[in-house]
Amino acid sequence: MDRLVQFGKALAQSLDSSSIRAATVEHLPLIASGRKVWAITRCCGEWIDLTPIDPSVRAGIERAAAHAMGDAEVPIDPAAEDVYCFPLVAGGEPVGAIGVAANPPLTETERAGLAAAAALLGPSVKNAELYSEVQENSVRDVLTGCFNRRHALEVLDSELRRARRSRGAFSMVMLDLDHFKRINDRFGHLCGDAVLAHVGQRMNAVLRGSDTKCRYGGEEFVVLPPDTPLAGARRVAEMLRKDLEQHPAQWNDVTLVVTASLGIAEMNAADDTMNAIIARADAALYHAKQDGRNCVRTSNDAGVLYQAPSRARTSIA
Repeated sequence: MDRLVQFGKALAQSLDSSSIRAATVEHLPLIASGRKVWAITRCCGEWIDLTPIDPSVRAGIERAAAHAMGDAEVPIDPAAEDVYCFPLVAGGEPVGAIGVAANPPLTETERAGLAAAAALLGPSVKNAELYSEVQENSVRDVLTGCFNRRHALEVLDSELRRARRSRGAFSMVMLDLDHFKRINDRFGHLCGDAVLAHVGQRMNAVLRGSDTKCRYGGEEFVVLPPDTPLAGARRVAEMLRKDLEQHPAQWNDVTLVVTASLGIAEMNAADDTMNAIIARADAALYHAKQDGRNCVRTSNDAGVLYQAPSRARTSIA
């Protein structure tokens, strides 16, 4: 009972999956009285380990867990006959399972203890999942699926600090959709929203998962590719520019060719604040607009000023 109480306290203090995992690794073997024990959850069709699992027996454990969760179509592994499973349930729905060696046979006290542990762990796993969703939604732009401006600034500050410590490279890409106001004026704001959602989809399809993609404001976006010098960022920007041009957005029966102007700035010794690199990327973007739009310019290009012009011009590009 004392071990269950300690496990419950640890879970009550755990908000995310990593802390849930740490509590499970620490307390579950004690509740299992030294027997071999594992715990695993399933979220969005993917299995997530709550305890270390040997890769050589993972397939059997997943089948045993699925069977314990009520998936009768999953054949039980013959080796799993030596394992007793306790389903993890939250809100009446199975979310995972605990498995423990069944030899020697479990006593009634051991069964009751493990069943209680499963009853504690199931809701905690679900709460951590919901917490993660809330955290994710708080930094996401619902329309485009990209991160929001606040998160962009947090990532930018973190990347700049890391680049300074490691003396590494870091670049920022800023893009603005061309003639976006004309789309809103001609087809309405619902069409404009559809175009913004399309751009977010293309960014997620083309760019790497490690690239931070953000909607900076209005029709303006920011890409933060980690550990990327200016030349690499330019290749990223050019790839994105071509993809947008080659993949028109659809609105009802209208096909809209969407283009963007992009500006790039690489961190340098003078960038002691976020505003410095933002201003240079913004100035490069303005230069791309002046050069006819649908092109990429860097802060090193001739004619790019350090201070960014007024943002009023982007809303009527």
